[in-house]
Amino acid sequence: MNQLLIALSIFLFLLLLVFISVALSERRKRLQLLRKIRKKGKDRQPPPIDRSKLLARALSLIKEGIVIMDPYGRIVFTNRFARELLGIDKEDNGKFFYQAIRDFDIVSMINEAFNESYRVWQDKKIKDRYVQVIFGSDMDEKVLLLIDQTPMKKYENLKKDFIANASHELKTPLAAMKISLETLEDLCSENPKALKYTTKALERVKYMEQLIEDLITLSLLESTNLTLKLEKLKLLPLVKEILNNMSELLSSRRIKLSIKIPENAEVYADRKLLHAILKNLIDNAIKYNREGGSLEISFNSLRNEDEIRVCDSGYGIPKSHIPFIFERFYRVERSRSRRSGGTGLGLSIVKLATEKLGGKVEVESKEGIGTCFSVYIPKRYDIITSDL
Repeated sequence: MNQLLIALSIFLFLLLLVFISVALSERRKRLQLLRKIRKKGKDRQPPPIDRSKLLARALSLIKEGIVIMDPYGRIVFTNRFARELLGIDKEDNGKFFYQAIRDFDIVSMINEAFNESYRVWQDKKIKDRYVQVIFGSDMDEKVLLLIDQTPMKKYENLKKDFIANASHELKTPLAAMKISLETLEDLCSENPKALKYTTKALERVKYMEQLIEDLITLSLLESTNLTLKLEKLKLLPLVKEILNNMSELLSSRRIKLSIKIPENAEVYADRKLLHAILKNLIDNAIKYNREGGSLEISFNSLRNEDEIRVCDSGYGIPKSHIPFIFERFYRVERSRSRRSGGTGLGLSIVKLATEKLGGKVEVESKEGIGTCFSVYIPKRYDIITSDL
């Protein structure tokens, strides 16, 4: 019995040794295989990435033109969009910008701003595209950036055309409605209830008529075909003409009027634009004034410009609203604007018309005291008008 146990123990021990040997052999094979895989992986490692080439490819895909020059004006890098727009060849790297760029206007612009730190040109038309041109030289290299604004320009033009066409199309039916309601108003003179509703409808038609007129004026001011007829205009007769047309509104609100304009005061401007500026400012000063308030229109001749001020004693404009009052359809108090019949476009027209004349408009206002608008118009028109 003891011999049998000893033999069984020896057998189990030998079996264990065989298992250990096989396990060690398998582990050794796995390690060898792993070393081979790692060695192959090292042998197959990809070459290092050329980041400059990768960046150049990425810049060639964007829809903005980039031209990089060294401090002397030799071209270092151009992307595809810039080459297509400016007529630059791929082989032009190393040439001076005036040798490589085919657009004479761009060459002139770079030449003018070459020693400046930063220069921006708005809406320059190159070939069939509208681009914003930016030239920066506030670093070792000089960079010309061409930002494509063609899609936005097309959208703006479509919007302007739509507003202009829709406004003109609405004028005819509104005129017919107005005539019909005025006739109906006369016929309803003996029926107070019918007269009330007819009068309300007529007021809304007049409001729509004014809104359309303002939209047409804005469309005209934004048009690239706008032609200005600049001349010396007597200011006082123009102001009196506008006030005469608003005499009914002035008397109904009992506004005290003060005109401080010399008889010989003249402004160098386009008559239609100046009329639009004054009409809208005076109209606002009356409508948004207090009952029995005051309105002052004054003139001041400065060294290089003429100042026209329109001040009222109304409720004033909160300080937080002042940066936005020249935006279209912006109203400080919607309920009061609706009651007064304002369209929300008057100040937009004032700002745009003043800028077309090469001037600027400023506003001062205190809540509970009143508001003053100051329009500054240059004494001589030396603004570039090629884009008007």
